[in-house]
Amino acid sequence: MRTGLLAIAGILFLLPAAGQHGKYMLNASTPEGQLLQKAGQESDEAKRLSLYEEFLTKYPKHEGAVHAWAHAVPLMLKAKMFDKVITGTEAVLAAEPDNSVIAYDALQACEQKNDVPCIISWSNRTIDAAKKKLASKKPDDEDDAAAWAHEVDFAKQVIARCEYSFYATALKSSDPRNTIALYEALEKVNPESEYIGQTGGRYFIALLQLKEAAQAQAFAEKAADKNRANADMLLFIADANLTTAKNFDKAIAYSEKLTSMLPSEAAPAGLSPADWEIRKKNTMGRAYWIAGTAYAEKKDWPACEKSMRAALPLLEDNPAGKELLPGAYFYLGFANYTFAKSSAKPDAARTAEARKYFTACAALKSPFQVVAQKNLAAMAAGK
Repeated sequence: MRTGLLAIAGILFLLPAAGQHGKYMLNASTPEGQLLQKAGQESDEAKRLSLYEEFLTKYPKHEGAVHAWAHAVPLMLKAKMFDKVITGTEAVLAAEPDNSVIAYDALQACEQKNDVPCIISWSNRTIDAAKKKLASKKPDDEDDAAAWAHEVDFAKQVIARCEYSFYATALKSSDPRNTIALYEALEKVNPESEYIGQTGGRYFIALLQLKEAAQAQAFAEKAADKNRANADMLLFIADANLTTAKNFDKAIAYSEKLTSMLPSEAAPAGLSPADWEIRKKNTMGRAYWIAGTAYAEKKDWPACEKSMRAALPLLEDNPAGKELLPGAYFYLGFANYTFAKSSAKPDAARTAEARKYFTACAALKSPFQVVAQKNLAAMAAGK
């Protein structure tokens, strides 16, 4: 995005007052024209702004007011006169609805104010102005056509910049309601935006913060279907399908999607490689455990054993995996017990494995403990 932002900044420099106001013919024989001429020739920005403000105060309804506002707004933005930037932009857009350059000034004012409703409104209005410019006809006049080409190029880039504004604001938002509003605004503007996946991650967290678990699950499943779900989403919907929906096929599918995707994922911004490895280990361990448990519910013991064996080294000697260990031991014990019982001839190795894992499970306090103890007693009795 850095290159795009620099490119946009460059266009803004080249087109400080692009749009229809460039057609205004200044009449220096009138007091109004003389004041505008003086403002345009003033090299000091503060004095130039003061002169444009003087003109707008004296001649608010004059035909040159749009011209004055268009030149004053960028100066007002630099001076952090944010409310006046928006007032001036409104005045220019009323006359020049395709002036995305001036609309973008208002968006920047909103961003500097950190006003989320304002950012949403002016991102939308800037995009609307840019689309109007893109739909406009190329002028026949050569000079006008050159200016039009610059404005069209700006319009293309500013649409992407507005989409970025939704994402960047959501990323730093501490209010989940604002995050939700920003994501929904971006999705409405462009559901295929390059920022939709990243902003969606923030949206998902915001839904959980507001305790909208069902909506978060539906959103994450939709994102997973489009390959936009991050690790947190996949883990959440895998667990939800295992424990709440009891949709074991979905639990398996999302868990295995996660264990396939995560090993090659780079550390998120702001997270050290060491911390990322710890998080990956914890996430992978839980995902394998969810898949193994879902396979057990389906009585697919070979797949259950494979998943639980993958989970075990990620759960053992790991505080984050402590609560899952009894279940992993129990299902590994049960899988091996089932293999031994179904074998055409005695299978001492499988029986020993079953006893080992049931013993490990029986030593840990959990809902599996009593069942594991009973299974050990049954095995001792030759059952």
